[in-house]
Amino acid sequence: MRQHLMFYFLLLIGLSINAQSVKISGKVTNQAGKPVSNANVELVNAGLKDTTGSDGAFSIATTNIQASFKSEPRPITLTSGSLDFSLVKPSPVKIEVFDVNGVLIKKVVQQNVQAGLYRFNVDEISHTSKLLVIRVSTDQQKVMFRYIPMNNGKYVVNYSSKNLSTGSSKLAKIADIVDTIRVTAENYKVKSIPIGTLDTAGIEIKLDTAAETTVTVHLDQEKQTIQGFGINATIMPGGKSLPWKQLFTSDLTTKDALGLSILRIGMHENGGHRDVPSDWETARNTYGAKIIGSCWSAPREMKSNGKTTAGGYLKPENYNDWAKKIAQYAASNNLYAMSIANESDFASCGSGAGEKPCSPPLTDEYESMVYTAKQMVEFVKVARKAFDQYAPNVKLIAPEASLWIHVWSNLSCIDQYKSSDPHGCGCFSNDINDSIEIAKCAQKCKDGDGYDYGHWLAKDTEAWNAVDILGVHQYESQVAYPWPADVTGGKRTKEIWQTEMSGVMYWPEQGPSTDIKNGVAVGRWIQSGLMVGEASAWCYWWYEAYYQNDNEGLALIKGSNTIAKRYYTFGNYSRYIRPGHKIVNITSTDKLPEKVLLTASKDDAGKIVIVAVNETESEQTVPITISGGTVPTTFTPIVTNNNENWAEKSAVTATDGVLTVKLEKMSVTTFVSK
Repeated sequence: MRQHLMFYFLLLIGLSINAQSVKISGKVTNQAGKPVSNANVELVNAGLKDTTGSDGAFSIATTNIQASFKSEPRPITLTSGSLDFSLVKPSPVKIEVFDVNGVLIKKVVQQNVQAGLYRFNVDEISHTSKLLVIRVSTDQQKVMFRYIPMNNGKYVVNYSSKNLSTGSSKLAKIADIVDTIRVTAENYKVKSIPIGTLDTAGIEIKLDTAAETTVTVHLDQEKQTIQGFGINATIMPGGKSLPWKQLFTSDLTTKDALGLSILRIGMHENGGHRDVPSDWETARNTYGAKIIGSCWSAPREMKSNGKTTAGGYLKPENYNDWAKKIAQYAASNNLYAMSIANESDFASCGSGAGEKPCSPPLTDEYESMVYTAKQMVEFVKVARKAFDQYAPNVKLIAPEASLWIHVWSNLSCIDQYKSSDPHGCGCFSNDINDSIEIAKCAQKCKDGDGYDYGHWLAKDTEAWNAVDILGVHQYESQVAYPWPADVTGGKRTKEIWQTEMSGVMYWPEQGPSTDIKNGVAVGRWIQSGLMVGEASAWCYWWYEAYYQNDNEGLALIKGSNTIAKRYYTFGNYSRYIRPGHKIVNITSTDKLPEKVLLTASKDDAGKIVIVAVNETESEQTVPITISGGTVPTTFTPIVTNNNENWAEKSAVTATDGVLTVKLEKMSVTTFVSK
């Protein structure tokens, strides 16, 4: 590991230059190497300037200048074995190198080092790969570095000898300071670099992001691509259908048009549909929706408990037959994607021995089947082969756990019933980093007989490659969990689809309710799924509550024709964050008022969408900095509150890259750029 440390000190040297030519060019980038446009590049004492273009390039040239040059602050660095520093006036210099035990290895002391740029090569005096401590002092600064040499101390700095003076065998003067390049750019720290020549090309100047004073939307920091928002049409009463045009049309002038693009249907254990409306293909054939599927249980003869309900495992000898049936269902219905297991971590109640009795919160004995992490790894590999043979164009979804936390942990969410732990791991927390509860998880679960599906899949290359989409639900904790740092280097490498979520009886937001408070809560769910969990798709459960009078229906509760506010707050996302949009990063969210949340996206044409959730009982004013791209002049606020649904308000103007918005109390507002 190599440490890079910087500090600044003033350079106040004065040098006289008469009638000289200047020819300096280069490029300004951020720390990620991306060009910084509209940066002001100034040759300070010469009084010459240029502004970078979209490629970050600059060029300063003239044939005749006269100036008295004074240099400005610059960093001192220890990089790749080279200690570089500047002196603004004659000064004593002391450099000491110690080993990890504090033993002095090298000491260089010079009493009257002249002003200029200097280099000291640490690697040339140390033939070790162990930690060194380097102490540097001048009459202006004292600093200490920790450093590990590379290549056993044989690294050699490649610098032209014609630029070096002979002041010391180890301390080399690179050049006199003749001027300073100063770079300023919006949202970046000022950078000043002393230079020793006025004729140089190919300078690359990397800028550091400035400390943010407001929440900031970064248009140049793209996250996931949105595939869409959706709803489920399965386990529905006979004869029921959905208002297809209202839900799926892209013509948002249609009354209550939601702009959905995904429909999820269910497979019966016999290989047919599980209570799917007969006209389900309307969503695809008329409105172009993606159709995905899932399966709740294998036939009873394939399961360990001999029944389709109350959980139970798929017998290993039936892996091939069940995988084939799933693949054939997906292919025969021309699905876009198919899950191999709905809620692989959840067992319904039952009346048999060892089964959870049917009492709150588990009141219904319905089709369900569970997998341990190791079972999921083995089954997904079998399923991949079946998909390749029978459904080669269908994407495979797994593990589609009911609790998002179960994808990355053995922890189960806290609830008063502790009902969602069929594997008996015995550890409960909504905090995925809760070390105390993690320590309580049963050893069998840590060994793969619990949850933590994502980690176990990722550890098996064949299984990991078999999964196209990481499927999740968002029940109980009602929050998403981020991609972990110990999987694929902490960078998401697969799409994540949240395929089912609602307000279920006996859990938070159960209802029945149609009010704005619940609508804002659903807005919070979606924000967490998109911004924390990086979901590319987010689907609600049903259109209406069919069996229990709760909030399982996005639009309707039982016995009511009044569309719930959650339908409209859902639409604040689905109508405006469209398929193909890129979610972009938002930083300094700690600058937001409590209970205010933001989501931001952009499309390829430069349209920007910002969705703001205000879960407070008062109006909030929020300045939002937009950086990393072209900031549109105006945004149209579209508000859902207690009295209005998708109400367009007067345009808001962005000034100097800052969009200052007013958020009505208890509301979800979408700001769409013009």
